[in-house]
Amino acid sequence: MSPNRWGFAGPPPEAHSRVTNPDRFSPLRSFFLDLLAKLEAEFNVTSVEGYGIDAELEARGVVRPTVKLAPSDAAAAPITVAFSAFPGLAVRFGRWKLDFFPGCGCDACDETAESESDRIQEQVDSLVAGQFREAIVLPFFGTARSEWEFGSSGPRSSGGWAQIDRSRARSLIGGGPRAIEWTKWSRK
Repeated sequence: MSPNRWGFAGPPPEAHSRVTNPDRFSPLRSFFLDLLAKLEAEFNVTSVEGYGIDAELEARGVVRPTVKLAPSDAAAAPITVAFSAFPGLAVRFGRWKLDFFPGCGCDACDETAESESDRIQEQVDSLVAGQFREAIVLPFFGTARSEWEFGSSGPRSSGGWAQIDRSRARSLIGGGPRAIEWTKWSRK
């Protein structure tokens, strides 16, 4: 959000529940399709396109088939994108990290297609470079959470966590690892 758009008082309360011109996010679809095409041309990946690829991403409704790019090296993180009806994108980075573009879309958040395209590009660049880590933290007692970090530790890194239900955490882990440090994608 631009610091001067709403002034010191911040956005009015009604701006949090209002979405003016959601079509302003339509360019995100073509941006991501172009990005996927570039990635497929430059890296050793397999592209899969269709419905039912990722039910969790597709749960909000989709307007075209979901696309998944899976690197030939299983130690490198895949990217899966569903094109939502909002219009926007639901993206899975690696195994567990979900992100939405725009993150909200309300007038108070003041997101733009350009700012969201930049955010997508930064995350994809980190993932492709092997600078993406994710984990499911399931302590013996207390709250389970999903954690992630894009970029090497430093000023350009970004990360976060989200609380998740303990049974969901157990389901996500299955018999696999609780933490993954993905490797970089190999070029063609």
